[in-house]
Amino acid sequence: VLRKKIFEDNVQLLIFFSSLLSIVFFSWLSVEIPSSYPLGYLVPIPAITMLVAIVFDSRTAFYATVTSSLLLAATRGSDMNTAISFIFAGVMAAFTVRDIQSRTQMFRSIFFILLGLVVSILFFDLQSSVDLSYSATKILLATINASLSPILTFGLLFIIEHTTSITTDLRIQEFDNINHPLLKKMSEIAMGTYQHTMNVAMLAERCAIEIGANPLLTRVGAYFHDIGKIAKPEYFTENQKDMSNKLELLPPKKAAEVIKKHVIDGIELGKEYKIPQRILDFIPMHHGTSLIKHFYAKALEEAADKNEVKEIDFRYPGPKPRSKEAAILMICDSSEAISKVENLSREEIQKMIRNNILDKFLDFQFSETFLTLKDIAIIEDTILKNLLGTHSRTKYKEIPDTK
Repeated sequence: VLRKKIFEDNVQLLIFFSSLLSIVFFSWLSVEIPSSYPLGYLVPIPAITMLVAIVFDSRTAFYATVTSSLLLAATRGSDMNTAISFIFAGVMAAFTVRDIQSRTQMFRSIFFILLGLVVSILFFDLQSSVDLSYSATKILLATINASLSPILTFGLLFIIEHTTSITTDLRIQEFDNINHPLLKKMSEIAMGTYQHTMNVAMLAERCAIEIGANPLLTRVGAYFHDIGKIAKPEYFTENQKDMSNKLELLPPKKAAEVIKKHVIDGIELGKEYKIPQRILDFIPMHHGTSLIKHFYAKALEEAADKNEVKEIDFRYPGPKPRSKEAAILMICDSSEAISKVENLSREEIQKMIRNNILDKFLDFQFSETFLTLKDIAIIEDTILKNLLGTHSRTKYKEIPDTK
C-alpha cells in the first residue's frame, strides 16, 4: 500500500505510523473518558487525513483514512457507524487539499468534512430511529471536529516542515516568487542568466503539465537552478554581451572546473538563503553527471597524449536527476541554450535539440527517474513547439523618400 519512497524513508515512515498511533490514542481516550456524549466523533481523523494528503499524496491519504477509521472501530468495540462516517469525511478532506495552493485553502475543508460527517450521521440515525437530540449531539461534536481539523493540520505541518527535510508543495509555493532576494540579485548581477532562467522555467512548467509531473515544483526548481552563476557571471556566455569568452582563455580542464563550480556555489548560496532541500536538489541534478563536451573535445585536441585526458575531469559531479521534474529541467535547460545559438536555421536547431536529448538518454542521465520513452517524446515535442513554433514577423515596407 505504501509508496516505495515512503517505505524507504525512516522519517516519512515515522510520520505516517505516528499519525495512525495518534488515532489509536484518541480513540482509546474517547472510550476511557467517562461521558454520555459520543466522543468518538471528536477523534481527529480528518486532520490526519489532510496532513497525509499534503505531506504524501491523496492515494496514501485514502488508505490512511480507511486504516484509521477501522482502528477507531476496533478500539471502540466495533463502532462501525462512526468509522464509516469518518471514511466519508476523510475522503472529502483529502479531496479538498489534493491540489492545495495556499494554507488558507485548508479552511474550506471545514464545510466538506462537516458535510461528510452530517450526511452519514443522519443516514445511520434515521435508519435506526435514534433520538434526534442524540443525533444533534453527534452533529455538534462533528462540527467541533471539522472546525478544529484545519488548525490542527496547519500546526502539525509547521512542525514537520521545520524539524525535518520534508518540504510540501505549500512550502514550495512560498518560493514561487520572482521577487525573491536571490532572483533579484541575479537580475542585477547576471541579467543574461536571469532571462535564461525565466525562459527555462516557463518551458519546463509546460513540459511538466504535458506529462503529468508537478508544474509548481518544476517551475520553482527552474527559478533557482542557476543561482550559482551569480558568483562569476562573466564566465557564462549568456552574460558575455560585447565581450570575449573568458573560458576560452583558460586551459580546458580549468575551464571545466570553473563551469562545474557554479553548481557548488549555487548549493552554498541556496543554503545561505535557506532554500528548501527539495528545491536545492535541482541545482546539481539539472546537469547530473553530464559531460562538458566542448572543453573535453578541446582538451583532446590540445593533448600530446590523449590517454592523459580523463573524461571524469570533464563531467559534472551529479547526482543524476532523481525525479521527472529534475529530468525535465535538465532537458529544457540545454534546449533553451541551443535555441539561442546564432546563425542556425530552424531545422538545425531542431536537430541539435533532438540529438542533445538522445545523448542524455544514451548517457543514462534519466536512469534514476521514472521518465518513460513516451514522456521524453512528449517533452521533446513540447519544447520544439514552444521554442520553434513562433511565426516569423512580416517585413513591413518603408515610406519612400519623395524629396
